[in-house]
Amino acid sequence: MKLLKNSTRDLSYLSRYIEENPMKYLSRGVKVPRFRKTNKQIKNRVLYAILLSKDIKISKFASLIGVVPRTIQGWIVSGSVPNGENLKLVCEVLKYPQHILFNPDVLKDSPIICVPNKSKYHKNVTSRSGVKNEIIHGLLILHDISITDAAVWCDLHPGTLRKYVHCNHLPQEDFQLKLSDFFRISQSILFYNVIVQK
Repeated sequence: MKLLKNSTRDLSYLSRYIEENPMKYLSRGVKVPRFRKTNKQIKNRVLYAILLSKDIKISKFASLIGVVPRTIQGWIVSGSVPNGENLKLVCEVLKYPQHILFNPDVLKDSPIICVPNKSKYHKNVTSRSGVKNEIIHGLLILHDISITDAAVWCDLHPGTLRKYVHCNHLPQEDFQLKLSDFFRISQSILFYNVIVQK
């Protein structure tokens, strides 16, 4: 196995990947089986996923809410919840209720999802087709997983998963469970965009 410079030990695939892409991997919560988790995990994956899907940078979001970027980072990484007017503004700006953006079940843990192989999210695919389910779309960006790979790992047809992301389609119960188990986030949150429009 290849050794990195100034290293005296072999590095696993995951370690090499983090070494090569430190900012890309930081806190993403993705694990290839057999390898250790990173020291730092994002607590509020849903909030960050929505920001990523809407293509809102943390600095821009901070200016919209009237706080410093470090405050937003605290909400995302540490899972802290804004108080009073800030909480109201966050919900208004992102157009999601508090129980979705700061769900206690999401904030209490920062699970790692297991992926069989290296994957890569392809922005050009979704940008051409548009996005309806911002939460699933954002999670794919956050974990750097292509729609095709996520579909295969969840035992779904890629076209089926694309339909859930691009057409805001509510899948049958067993498909909802597969995606919920994969992302380790409840169905009611993953498919909030669809449910709220029913």
